[in-house]
Amino acid sequence: MNAKPDLEQVPSAPIATPDKSAAKRVGRILSFDFWRGLALITIFINHIPGNPLERFTSRNFGFSDASEVFVFLAGAAAGLAYFRRFQSGQRLLQTLKIWMRSFHLYSAHIVLVIAMAAIMGFAAQQTGDVRLLEMMHFDVFVASPVQGLIGLATLGLQPSYLNILPLYIVLIAVSPVLILIASKSVRWMLALSGALYVGTQLLALKLPSYPLPDGWFFNPLAWQFIFAIGLAVGISLVRGAPLPRNRLLFALAAFYTVMACIWIKAGFYIKWDLWPLPRFMWEFDKTNLLLPRLLHVLALAYLASYLPMERWLRSTAYLRPVILMGQHSLPVFCFGTVLSLVGQILRMVGSGDPTTDVVMIVTGILLQMGLAGVLEWYRVGLNQRPQGQVAASAG
Repeated sequence: MNAKPDLEQVPSAPIATPDKSAAKRVGRILSFDFWRGLALITIFINHIPGNPLERFTSRNFGFSDASEVFVFLAGAAAGLAYFRRFQSGQRLLQTLKIWMRSFHLYSAHIVLVIAMAAIMGFAAQQTGDVRLLEMMHFDVFVASPVQGLIGLATLGLQPSYLNILPLYIVLIAVSPVLILIASKSVRWMLALSGALYVGTQLLALKLPSYPLPDGWFFNPLAWQFIFAIGLAVGISLVRGAPLPRNRLLFALAAFYTVMACIWIKAGFYIKWDLWPLPRFMWEFDKTNLLLPRLLHVLALAYLASYLPMERWLRSTAYLRPVILMGQHSLPVFCFGTVLSLVGQILRMVGSGDPTTDVVMIVTGILLQMGLAGVLEWYRVGLNQRPQGQVAASAG
């Protein structure tokens, strides 16, 4: 079974003994699955704006949110899944596999957009409320069908709440280049990625959208940096190198995390222009992953690395549903996105009662957990079938 960089097949790695054989002794990092599953739950809640549970999600307690966690873990997963195979001389084969994975994500995105457009179109037709189309830019398909289809095919048209997969598609597609550079020097890979990040901020580089103006909501030229940092972490684990433990770094990460929480909860904002400092160093724009957001997610990741997550997760069954969501992240994300759209429609045509919202959110999360459980049951059952039976059914 091929490893996939969406944590459906993420191997683990030893935390010490940095020898050549360490990369072969891989198991599974449940904490990656757990954080990915928790990020999916957070994304689902945030994608139904106005609900009472929204105020308890991570973006209300710091500068970053679940999107940064999602991309960081995607990079770590890519390093865990592919670096060793690149090292073993299978670079061309693994590059093709990665590109096939990227195409699989692309296909899922196209199908998801079509399904969402159909749901939104049906709702608009039944209610006579065209705002349902406008609020997610699906009105482009009505006003300019040809341009809309071109934008959909080229990823230039990204309806609201459907812009994380295009970013993921691009990052996975370019990951062979990053892995190839990292196989020579991880420091060089990070330096080149960081240079592109800074150049993007200073020169306002972006990928254009189409047919709507401006650019991508998640600028890949900036977000590739957090992906590359995650990739470096994954490679470090594959090599068996221990993550650095530094009291000063821990204190700085804790201070920054607490400061960010106070800043957000108190509603502070920077009133003056801090020139000559570049704006990306003190603003909080999500599109270009500005520095305060990047530092915040890295601080959280460093603090989380101190937690005995593996022991906790292996000793309790209560968090198993969240772990399974992370292990089957792509179908769960697509299903959750559809459910969140239905939730938005129900809130618009309904009363927006807080109790109803909570019931709707909880039901949606349970349905996603149920889907993850069914997918895991199917995966385990398929793997346990006799080889001859599998071959016969495949033929």
